[in-house]
Amino acid sequence: GIMRVVRDLPPEELNDFEVYSNDSLKSTFDKMALIIGSAGLIISAIALVTAGVGVMNIMLVSVTERTREIGVRKSIGARSRDILIQFLLEAVFIAQVGAVIGIVLGVAAGDCVGMLLKVTPIIPWFWIGAAVATCGGIGLGFGAYPAWRAARMDPVEALRFE
Repeated sequence: GIMRVVRDLPPEELNDFEVYSNDSLKSTFDKMALIIGSAGLIISAIALVTAGVGVMNIMLVSVTERTREIGVRKSIGARSRDILIQFLLEAVFIAQVGAVIGIVLGVAAGDCVGMLLKVTPIIPWFWIGAAVATCGGIGLGFGAYPAWRAARMDPVEALRFE
């Protein structure tokens, strides 16, 4: 009512202004944050699956290139479990190298932005731990098939492989 008086609006005219409360601005901000967070989650999931497929391809090539080595190890007494663990550890290592590179680049970019905005940079230890754990899981999950394939090789056939 006060705004209509200040703006000299007759009773039959529509309002030529809008009033926003803190609650409406907060709800709008919350909706935008939810949309942006959901988009970030979807993009991150796609990136992690893509990285996992990359780890799997690297490990499959490694298994193929090292078929004779696997045959030699099995022929001198290595158990399938030993081969499986070896290739799983290699897959996890590859994924952890990616985690370390991502963490270093992320912290460096955050520190640069922090310096530009003149705020104290922080190191997000929880999220670093989450990244390391997630990448370890990606290495285990996507390295399981190549490791299983290496562990199931017949030593005689593996030694004949050229």
